[in-house]
Amino acid sequence: MATTPEPAAYGYRVAVVGQDAAGLSLARTAIIAGHTVAGFDTDPELIARLRSGRSPLGHELVAMHETGRYHATDDPAWLAECTVYLVAAPVPLRRGRPDLGPVLAAADLIAGHVRDGDLVVLESWVPPGTTRGVFQDALAARTSARYLLGFAPQREPHRNGRAKLIGGVDRRSTLAASAFYRTMHDVVVACANTEEAEAANLAAAADRRTA
Repeated sequence: MATTPEPAAYGYRVAVVGQDAAGLSLARTAIIAGHTVAGFDTDPELIARLRSGRSPLGHELVAMHETGRYHATDDPAWLAECTVYLVAAPVPLRRGRPDLGPVLAAADLIAGHVRDGDLVVLESWVPPGTTRGVFQDALAARTSARYLLGFAPQREPHRNGRAKLIGGVDRRSTLAASAFYRTMHDVVVACANTEEAEAANLAAAADRRTA
């Protein structure tokens, strides 16, 4: 039976896969909460810029480095000791349809490191059914670990307050994701399942387009 990952003495060891604006912001939130973060990206030029302190976050990225708990890397070995894996990979549109290639590549990467009881949460903008469907399938193709799996929509604090929505593929996953995100957000709202959380993400995207 999968168990909820336990935080280390100084918080969780968290892998944030994808270090563009959304992933970097997610890493910053985790750092502020006291966690140790491996900010992974396959783009070596991006990683070089982050290591030198250059990003849209400006001085906030410098502050992240100064904690000693943020490690920008393109080396998958940094993911080996993590117990929480957050996927913020981009989802580009190809001919009007979401390209899930980066998300599935992230799943393939994580599967090489995830262990029993670890928590995996997808935060990318994906269609409903993705987490329980092709994302979970991609994980299962490479690992037999009994991990916990959920979806948490990316939120814009200035428009959505500090509430965080989460949904798991089962009750244990929902509870584990809720416990983790409560370390970073004042209010965490559990959805019935991953599909409900994914649908909420699409609704938020529609609100942004019509605002």
